[in-house]
Amino acid sequence: MASDDALSCAIETIEMIPAELEACKPRLVLFTRDNCSPCQEDREKYAILLANGQITEMNSNSPEAKAIMDQNNLEATPSLVLLDCENKLIGELFDSMTTPGEDVPLSS
Repeated sequence: MASDDALSCAIETIEMIPAELEACKPRLVLFTRDNCSPCQEDREKYAILLANGQITEMNSNSPEAKAIMDQNNLEATPSLVLLDCENKLIGELFDSMTTPGEDVPLSS
């Protein structure tokens, strides 16, 4: 799971982006799938952030999610990632392959 510090830092950074750059604002995306217990746990854990739009959930079975995941070599669900405005991976906050409590470092 993503640490609260890493997630808070990502959200604060996104919110600091000036309005004139809003068209190319990065976003946090939670990739999930149906019939996935860890995915349901993450939906519940991030329910407030999902409800207020700070995290966008994408079902990995949708064509759009599949394309983004393929483009960025993402395979695991659930995965919480930071994408740029062209859906290129900025970094992974966590994926289901991460040891519990271990954060996946943001890539450069």
